Amino acid sequence: MSAMDRTLGILAATLALALAGPSAHAAGKAKPAAPAAKSAQAAAPAPAAFTPPSNAVEVRVERIPPQREKYATLRFLKENRAWIRACYDRLKEKPVGHSGAAESVDPRFLLYQRLLAEVRSSEDSLTAAEEERKREELFASITDLGKLEAQLDVMDRLLTEQRVRLAELEQDFAGRQQTSLAIVVSGCPAGLALDSLAIVLENNVRVSVPLSADQRAELARGGVLQIFRGLVEPREQLVQVAAQGGVGLSPAPGYLTIEPPRDRLTFLKLDLSRLQAQAGAPSMTASTWTLDSDLHANNDSPGP
Repeated sequence: MSAMDRTLGILAATLALALAGPSAHAAGKAKPAAPAAKSAQAAAPAPAAFTPPSNAVEVRVERIPPQREKYATLRFLKENRAWIRACYDRLKEKPVGHSGAAESVDPRFLLYQRLLAEVRSSEDSLTAAEEERKREELFASITDLGKLEAQLDVMDRLLTEQRVRLAELEQDFAGRQQTSLAIVVSGCPAGLALDSLAIVLENNVRVSVPLSADQRAELARGGVLQIFRGLVEPREQLVQVAAQGGVGLSPAPGYLTIEPPRDRLTFLKLDLSRLQAQAGAPSMTASTWTLDSDLHANNDSPGP
């Protein structure tokens, strides 16, 4: 019988006892001679029999409890106890046939270690050399940048000075020029008939002034003749003068150094009265002075 069948049987017996219990107890206390009670008990219907379901499984009932393994480890130990004993046997000390003294190490192993150490040392040396080279390149770059910055500073300073000079030149030449030079002649050489005077300025300006008979007559009477008037630079100037014409007159030129002041009219007077035929232009005398009046009116006024 299965466990379910036993359980169902026990439940059926308990139910039957529960239903028949009160009547049986009353019958035990009642008198046995009561015919009415017996007839009533005989007339009560019997309980229906319990039928187990079709999927019920039979359970075996044993007299003693079975032995069961509580842990799976015990089954593993039982199945592998030979292997476990062999492992325990390896832990026991066993005498060996040879000596246990230390043996000498193969020199090649030590050589390998030394070679490996040298390789690591070489790598460290190469790394240090590379870092040193990078630092030197960095310092060289910084030094080059410093030199370049110094050169740029010099160029900037030179450009600033050049701007100042250009501003001065622009003020002198691009603005309205007021520094001018007027060359006049006076006197007449005795016994010489001058045909013309040639003037060469430092900026390669050449002026040739012919002298007519009327002009020579005015010079003989003490007059003054203007032969040049124009703008010049306010600096030291070299003027070349040469006299032409006349019998036996030397064509040797004479040189004069003047320095016209800024924004002033400078006069250069040539005295022809002391001109000598053999010496030429170097024998004449000259003088210079500056006119301090307004130059605008002087520049606009006609020459003599």
